[in-house]
Amino acid sequence: MGSYVEPYTAIAEPCRNFNILGMTAFFDPKDGREKLVLSNYVEGSTGSLIFIDTETGKGEALQFPGDTGAWALLFMPEYGRLLVGTCESFGYLHSLDLKTRTWAKPLRHENELYIWNLELGSDGMVYGGTYPGCLLLRYDPGRHVLESIGRVSDNPRDLYSRTVYGGVPGHIIIAGGYDTSFLRAYDIEKQTFFDFGTPGAEVREIKDRFICTEYNGSFEFFDPVTFAPISSEGLNEELEIRKLTLPDGSDRHVIRLANGKWAGICGQSYFLAEADGGAPELRSIPVPAPPTAIHTIVADDNGTIWGATEFGQTIFSCNPQNGTYWNSSNVCSSGGEVYGMQFAQGKLFLTAYAGGDHIVYDPRQPWDQLNNINPKTLRSVAPDLIRPTGRTVLGPDSGIWTGWSAKYGTYGGGLSRIDPKTFEVQSWYDPIPGQQVCGLAADNRHIYFATNGYASGLPYNDEVNCHFAVWSPAGEIVFKHAFPRGVKLGSVLAVGGKVLVPVGSSIHVFDTLSMAFGGSIDVSQSSGALVALDVERAAVFGKELLVLNVRTGQLEQCGALPGPVHTAVLTKSGDLIFAHKTVLYKINQNRRIVDYR
Repeated sequence: MGSYVEPYTAIAEPCRNFNILGMTAFFDPKDGREKLVLSNYVEGSTGSLIFIDTETGKGEALQFPGDTGAWALLFMPEYGRLLVGTCESFGYLHSLDLKTRTWAKPLRHENELYIWNLELGSDGMVYGGTYPGCLLLRYDPGRHVLESIGRVSDNPRDLYSRTVYGGVPGHIIIAGGYDTSFLRAYDIEKQTFFDFGTPGAEVREIKDRFICTEYNGSFEFFDPVTFAPISSEGLNEELEIRKLTLPDGSDRHVIRLANGKWAGICGQSYFLAEADGGAPELRSIPVPAPPTAIHTIVADDNGTIWGATEFGQTIFSCNPQNGTYWNSSNVCSSGGEVYGMQFAQGKLFLTAYAGGDHIVYDPRQPWDQLNNINPKTLRSVAPDLIRPTGRTVLGPDSGIWTGWSAKYGTYGGGLSRIDPKTFEVQSWYDPIPGQQVCGLAADNRHIYFATNGYASGLPYNDEVNCHFAVWSPAGEIVFKHAFPRGVKLGSVLAVGGKVLVPVGSSIHVFDTLSMAFGGSIDVSQSSGALVALDVERAAVFGKELLVLNVRTGQLEQCGALPGPVHTAVLTKSGDLIFAHKTVLYKINQNRRIVDYR
């Protein structure tokens, strides 16, 4: 008997980027030189610290002991250590001995996935906020012990203790939510929480004389002893610079270096700016960008694969024949990642979280994102819609259609359409009230979408009935079907006059002519990516690759896959390409699946 041959071949790890979540600066105990220290989130792998000498520009990368990335960095000069609070799988507190570059044993609180930031309290303890437990954590740096003080919010649907502030003697301030929003203070001696200020506000600055909070661009000032409101007269002028405006109009967080310059991050670069407000000098981050997980892929007319990282707002292209690749800088000024990608008229249209952005990129023209020329950000659908969970398709009207999820703390969703000629953006909010659009497809007559009860910053809403809907290019629902409560929907695919709607380990089949469901097909696995192969067959990615004939209902088994597959594409030359984690794969030409063209 011959040996088993995998049905796929790895092409490359083409998606490489930096995704800087945290930043600090200090004189490094290892060599006494000032370092700009960045925390780099590596989707699909392990995060790292990047040390950049602020004078020479030389870089050093150091991988975390565990977890994907980190928002929280806190230098502890009296201990010669750097504390790192991680995300998104473990919520570790790591402690690094800077002289030896060795890590202490990782600490974590069970069930917490994120530590958002770390702040030193007046009692010498370090405090941090979490997700999803909405806890206030306390770390003893002398004993290397981490404990929970308890939930910050009494509302069980509030999942985020998002930011903590430690500059008020005897107190820790915490902002978060997001079923509701809160701004609370913790009295360290009394071990009690109390509310103050405007719920949803963030702390702008803390000084000996005042606490300043900011909400929707407005400042409020409070006494740091009594927490009572005080007059703002003469205090606005005392606020320090926290952000610099770059040429694209975006405000970037900055920190002050010892030489008086400002340092910050812009996409895949860091920048230095003179204290007197001179133009920022962009510099390449001086270590290699690591491979990162692939979020979505499409193919252009020449068979080149284009894709986006799962987190970090960059795109890439890859030649599937030889594995050569190119990576972009960030495609827009908002943080997050690209979900939707669709070619039309030689241009690549993108939709992205977290700014609800629509973006157009012309690969034939020079890159100039910083001046919003190429790629160019079009009208956003934020603040109502922020996450393009339904991805993006080309509609029967040649429009670029996208399905969306609502803003943080809100159940809901919507649709948007870009005119590929005029770049005009239209949008429709909550076509199925209180549900996000989770899957989108189109044929030559209609757009089809599925909904579910997921939302940003909230637990899944088990009370909803997920829907499948048919949408006309004119902007209205022409058919909808509610599934029983407890059924969760995801992606959908239009092929051969049918729409495939995966439900659990089966696929429900909707007939586009009779406008009715005609039964279901047991595929014995949960379905991920769905790809039309021809006028009657579809590739179904799950634990293994299946080919489904939508006319006969026949299934072909084509072999096991390396793991879950959520994005795949068929090129015009007949290559079936898919991604799993950081790797781009091609189905081997000797498999039965390639006989479809």
